[in-house]
Amino acid sequence: MNFEGLKKEEIRVELEDSKYMVIRTELCDAGTGTEEEAAERIRRRSFNRKFRLPVRVDMDGITARYEDGVLTVTVPRLFRQPQIDCTGLHQTCKPLAPAA
Repeated sequence: MNFEGLKKEEIRVELEDSKYMVIRTELCDAGTGTEEEAAERIRRRSFNRKFRLPVRVDMDGITARYEDGVLTVTVPRLFRQPQIDCTGLHQTCKPLAPAA
């Protein structure tokens, strides 16, 4: 996401109920000028978006990076090895490779 002109401290990435990721901007300083100019700066810099996360997500592995006005959030998925019931078979069973 392009947040050019914002400071790193003005961007918040939060997790909500382990189901949603919320990205919002918080204006740290309205700056100088008239009330109308300050209100316009706040309006242009205001952002609040909620994203539903996939079911299997590595919550501890989520990272966010803000560089050159671009916010990059990485949400890694969890992959489980499928279990195979080998009861009664005379051969060695190995788990299948995870689907890509």
